Amino acid sequence: MTITLLERLGGRSTIARGVEAVFRRLSRHPHPSHREEATREDYIAFLREELGAEPRTDQAGNLLCRLNATPGREGRPRLILQGHMDMVCASAGGFRPEQDAVTILNQDGFLRSDGRSSLGADNGLGNAAVLWLLSTGQVAHGPLSLLFTTAEEVGLAGAREVDTSWLSDGNCLLNTDGFHLGRAIVGSAGGRRETWTRPLETQAAPQLPAWRLTLTGGLGGHSGDDIHRGRANTIKLLTNYLAGLPGARLAALSGGMAHNAIPAQAQAVVFAPAQPDLTLLREALEPYGETDPGLTAECVRTEAPPQVWTPALQAHTLAFLSGLYHGVYAMDAAFPGTVGASANLGRVWTEENTLRISTFLRAARQQEEKELADRHEALARAHGFTGTVVSYPGWPGDRNNSLAASLDKVWRTQTGCGLDISAVHVGLEPSIFQAKVPGMVMASTGPDILDAHSVDERAPVDSLPDYVLLLAGLLEAI
Repeated sequence: MTITLLERLGGRSTIARGVEAVFRRLSRHPHPSHREEATREDYIAFLREELGAEPRTDQAGNLLCRLNATPGREGRPRLILQGHMDMVCASAGGFRPEQDAVTILNQDGFLRSDGRSSLGADNGLGNAAVLWLLSTGQVAHGPLSLLFTTAEEVGLAGAREVDTSWLSDGNCLLNTDGFHLGRAIVGSAGGRRETWTRPLETQAAPQLPAWRLTLTGGLGGHSGDDIHRGRANTIKLLTNYLAGLPGARLAALSGGMAHNAIPAQAQAVVFAPAQPDLTLLREALEPYGETDPGLTAECVRTEAPPQVWTPALQAHTLAFLSGLYHGVYAMDAAFPGTVGASANLGRVWTEENTLRISTFLRAARQQEEKELADRHEALARAHGFTGTVVSYPGWPGDRNNSLAASLDKVWRTQTGCGLDISAVHVGLEPSIFQAKVPGMVMASTGPDILDAHSVDERAPVDSLPDYVLLLAGLLEAI
């Protein structure tokens, strides 16, 4: 009697519990980008204790572990399984990304946070699935390399530092950072992270009451994966309202969390003779009743700060923020239904007497990225802002991808359905690796993750076994 792969792994509930346990173990320390040290030690401990392996690190904190083939499979191609260790730390308040670990709940069929932060399933859950599966010892495989990178969420920074020798002996690479089970990703968008700055110019505050305006409760989300959903950008909404508020003097403006997260909240402090009427702002929220049902605007009296922005700084900043592009710019002609180019106004804040604004452009085609970049640079020149840019290339999609074909064959055997082989409008580390090892066959998959980069990030528990079975089937097929 043949024992199925599912039976060897103990059944669906055993798989789901096992992956969840490893995910919790890898999430017990804070791990924002460039702060993965403690979490990396948890990965190292797991690899040593559960797999009997000896991983190594590089100067960027990236982690590599080579595993021998199971007996009889030594001559098979080497597969690199790759994910990143950092997370985008979206916050609803009261969460300190560099000090607080995520609180993970298994609730209503989902893994999710307690609502104070994002979950970090991007990409910790894909990593946990790989590590749990290999720790069972129930799957035959060829030579493997496990590669876990740092600072993926800030321009694929860790992947840039990976030495070519860590990749060159691999025949193919599977990235586990896909968000949609049932999809094999064979291409991704390039990215341009823009940070705009202008010196903070202030003067003495007027003898008027001070008011705090807040816009909260937006759903936010991933600036690539969710940009087409039409969710509210709270910075844009508040900026447009402030630009039309007669006689108000601005003392503070902030909002958002990161370049690559749609801002879910924004706030400002203004001086005005009377409490600002929020009627126009609340009317502007009405179109987002379905996408952002929790969106709320409030205005309360607050302690008066001693300084306000100069009229010139206020006018130029509001005009600059209003002019920055946000949303879908073009669709991808090569992959119908996939966004081709977009921009996200992600954050505005003050630091070291400097006003800072972050934007993120994504594009499958360089021409469309250039059009958006030219628009932003012209706006910056007109309004006195200077910018710094960090960019990464796109990963050109190819439907005739042998690794994706292998995944598709496994999925068809397991489910009776084919995989959706497509490109995505997010940045993935294969775009960096392709330049280091030209010709390497790469694909990306992942467990289902909803609303990544937001406090509502969650992953359905009942689909975890399906992802693990896909991984297991691929390991045995290669």
